[in-house]
Formats: sequence, C-alpha cells, structure tokens
Amino acid sequence: METYLNLEKLSNDLKNLFQNQNQNENQYESYFDFEIICEQNKTSFKTHKSILSSRSEYFKSLFNSKMKEYQENKLILKDVSNSILFSILNYFYSGKIEINLENVIEILIFSSKYLIDELIEICSNFIKNNLQIETIVDILKLSERMNLNQLLDSSYKFIFENLHKFIKTSFFLELEENHLNSILLNDFILINEFELFQSIIKWGKINQILIKFQILLIK
Repeated sequence: METYLNLEKLSNDLKNLFQNQNQNENQYESYFDFEIICEQNKTSFKTHKSILSSRSEYFKSLFNSKMKEYQENKLILKDVSNSILFSILNYFYSGKIEINLENVIEILIFSSKYLIDELIEICSNFIKNNLQIETIVDILKLSERMNLNQLLDSSYKFIFENLHKFIKTSFFLELEENHLNSILLNDFILINEFELFQSIIKWGKINQILIKFQILLIK
C-alpha cells in the first residue's frame, strides 16, 4: 500500500475557499458558519467553526462554552489590524503565512492571546534569528510579559555577546532594573569594567530623573 500526499493542492484549495468568500457570495454563503469582524475598519471574514477550533485552543474553548459569540455565530475583535487578522485566518486555512520584521510582533501578540501555539513558535524563532540592538530591550520586555522563556534566554544571550556595543547606546538606558541585574549577575561578562561602570552610572541617573518625574505627575 502506498500513501500519496498532495499537501500543496490541499493548502491552495482551502486558501481559495477562504479568500474567494466574497466572490459569488450566494454560492459560498452556505459553506460558512462563523463571522469574525475586525472593529478597526469593520471588515468581515466568513469562516468555519471546525477550522477555527482545530487551529486555536481559544476558539475551541469558545465554541465548547456556548457563549454569546457561539450563539450569534459572530466575534468582534478590537485588538488587531485588518491585515494581521487576514494573514492569521489565511494561515488557519492554508498553513502559510508571511512573517517579517514589520508584522512579527503583532502576530506574536495575537497568537499568544488567542492560543495559537504553532504561530507563537514560528514568530519566536523568527525573532531569535533577527535580534537587533535597536529592539532588544522591547523583545526582553515582551518575552518576559508573555512568559516566552526560550526567547527571553536568547535575548539575554544576544546582549551578553554584544554587550560592548550595547552599553554605548541609548537602548541600554531603557533597561528595567531586573534586566540590568540579570546582566550584571552573569559570570561570563567579558567587557571593560570601567566602561560598564560608566554606563551603569548613566543608567542610574536617567532612571532617577524618570522616577522623580513620575512622582511629580502623581502629585
């Protein structure tokens, strides 16, 4: 017995089903049973509960709970752009998605909120392979907030390997105290101690000013 696979055709057929939903609307209307609306520009996407629940634990729980959205066959999303929502829904159907530096964070945040594990892994790996000094502090904060431990470890590793450059930039001053402590406690820092000390002093002065400013705002 031989097994034949034509995953490319399967992917294209399902992609076309999703993307052609607004063409010959009467013909395709009965195929869809759930609507997702992007509140930002009121764009509506027709989908299938079976597809959504098989691709996301969030939707599986939503449909099993018989909540209002399940009863109305409609979900309104306020926290995502039209382009990102289209890309993710298209991925649900086709298994294909374009990840780049401009969209990866938004896709990662959406995937984390709506429990799309495979996309979380895809985005995390993309970020790990494209870490930059200009964005490393944001990635540190994001990975910590979202409990992405592997990405957090990779971010610290990147900082350790580029610390001699990093401490000379304004991005070093954006570190939070716990991040700075984690860097200083590393036993493998290979850097001029005087340069590091100067950067820490500058970090302390900047953060003291910010703290005083926040206190004034509260008062």
